[in-house]
Formats: sequence, C-alpha cells, structure tokens
Amino acid sequence: MLLNQIENCCTFALDALDGIYGWSSEVIAIVLFVLIFNLVTKYLLKRIHNRLERQNKIWQDSFVKALHTPLSYFVWIFAIIQTFDLIASRLYEEMPIERRHNLIAVAALVCVSWFFLRWKHFVVERMTTKCKNKEIALDPGKISVLDKLATVAIIFFSILILMEITHRSINTLIAFGGVGGLALAFASQEIIANFFGGFMIYLTKPFTLGDWILIPDHSIEGYVEEIGWYMTRIRSLDKRPIYIPNSIFSKLIVITPSRMSHRQIKETIGIRYNDLPKLKQVVADIKEMLQNHPDIDHNQSIIARLNTFSECSVDILISVYTQTTSTEGYMRIKEDVLLKISEILVNQKAEFAFPTQVSIVQKD
Repeated sequence: MLLNQIENCCTFALDALDGIYGWSSEVIAIVLFVLIFNLVTKYLLKRIHNRLERQNKIWQDSFVKALHTPLSYFVWIFAIIQTFDLIASRLYEEMPIERRHNLIAVAALVCVSWFFLRWKHFVVERMTTKCKNKEIALDPGKISVLDKLATVAIIFFSILILMEITHRSINTLIAFGGVGGLALAFASQEIIANFFGGFMIYLTKPFTLGDWILIPDHSIEGYVEEIGWYMTRIRSLDKRPIYIPNSIFSKLIVITPSRMSHRQIKETIGIRYNDLPKLKQVVADIKEMLQNHPDIDHNQSIIARLNTFSECSVDILISVYTQTTSTEGYMRIKEDVLLKISEILVNQKAEFAFPTQVSIVQKD
C-alpha cells in the first residue's frame, strides 16, 4: 500500500512537471514571437519613414512615425493576455472567451486612440515648422485650434466606442450630461468662461501666436507664446512669463502693435527764440530731407511745421511713417532722421533750446 502511494505521488509530480514544461515553452514562444515581430516592424517602418521623409510627404511620414510605438504596445498587451489565459487554463480554469475578447478590444481601442493622437501631434509639429518657414499659408493660431479640435474629437469618439465595447448605455452618459452637467456648470463657471474665451480668441483672432500685444488697462506688453484651453501665456519684454485667463480678453482693450502697417516717427524739435529768423529755412530743409529719405513711406503724410511757441523754445512738429514695422528697423530709421535734423541745425547755425531764466538787474 505504501508503494502505491509513492507511485501515485510520483505520477502526480511528473504530470505537474510535464504541464509546467508545456505551458512554459508556449510562453517562451509567445515572447520570442513578440520580440521578433517588434524588431521586424521597427526595421520596416524606419525604412519607410526615411523614404517618405526624403519625399517630403507630411501625412504619410507622420502616419508611419506614429504607428510603431502603439502597435508594439498592443502586441505586448495581446501577448500578456494570451499568456495569462494559457496559465489560468492549465492551473485553474480557462478565462471566459467574452472577457478575453473585451480586454483585447479595450487594449486595441486605447492603442488606436493613442496612435491617432500621436499622428495628429506629428502632423501639427511638421505644419508648425513649415508655417514658421513660410512654406504654407496657415498661421500658427489656426494650426493650434485645429490641433485642439482634433484632440477633442479623438477623445470623444474613443469614449463612445469604449462604452459600446463595455456594453454601457449611451443614455447613462446623456443623463449624466443633463443632470451632472447642470451642476458642473454652476460649479465651474470660470472654467467654462475661460474655455469659450479661448475659443473666441481663435474665432475672432484679435491676436495669434507670436503677435506683440499691449493691454493698457493692466500695463501688460509682450509676445503671445501660447493660447491654451484655460489661459494665454505672454512673454513680456523683460522675458517674464505672464499667464492671463482667456475670459479677461473679452472685457479688456487689446492692442496688437505687430499688425501695424507702418510705424510713426513723431517728435517735437525745439529751437531757440534767437534763431527765429532762421526757422523758415530750417523747416524747409527738414521737410526736404524727409521727402528724400529712402526709408520713409512717401505715400503717407509727411509733416514738418511750426507747431507752437512754448515758454523756452519755438517748437517744430515732425511726423512721418516708416516702411518697416520691426523695432530694430524703426529705431535705426528714427536715429538717422534725428541725426540729420541735428546736422541741418548745425548747417543753419541754429541751436536746440533748453530751459533758461533771464534775470534783469535794475540799477538805482
């Protein structure tokens, strides 16, 4: 009897070892298949990517570039699910087919959604680069709003498909959107206001990415770096980041100097009262210089006139418009104009006025 028990134990141990050896070899085969598959797909996709990049095909190249990582993760997830199913069927009981299919379907949906988000990201990245290089007509603001709308669309449809896969009723989502949405509307009015504020910025376009803007009410001046869902980031002229909620822009005056067609040079030149006899010739020389200046737009008004008699000087008003709007170009032209005006005064032997006081001493 003891021998029979020993024989039964040995038989059970051999069966267990045989079972372990069988499913372990299958697990190793699955892992090897995944590794080989990933290496092959990576090699093929890299070659296709290099070819499409040379041909400058944005959409196809971005598609191939976005495909490898989600595909690789899905293959690993599929292999892990199959491995767990294999182990469970050998040691316990087989995983229900419906549950296994649901897990695979959810994993596939997540990876496909991830792929579309990556594809969208790479396309937007390439289009932004082309926009900066003036290769396409779209401006960065339109690219940014298309990016955000595509993100919302991908997430929305992914949620709907996920509910269908998991057999959740869409009516539940609609009911939550009706009751819960009403509660959230009261609790998050500021968030909603900022969201629609950002949407109106994209729609009305008072400014776009890269624009130089000025908000006089808050003494804010700088360049627009980002128009987000909730707030806009502005880089001030001293390079400090300023974050402004989007809803603020619907209540404030926003000036966009970067959209100027011209920049005005407007200065008051004061000369001495002693040089009043030379005033007419000085004004004529200044106007002739402005009319012949190559960087002044001669289609705009050119003003060089006596403006007023002030306490200490006779004031000449200078008003012209430059053809460039860049700060560097504008300052260069303005400097050149002022230096030429000073040369005119020297040639006419006139002088700039400065505050003076005359004391009259009466003798007894």
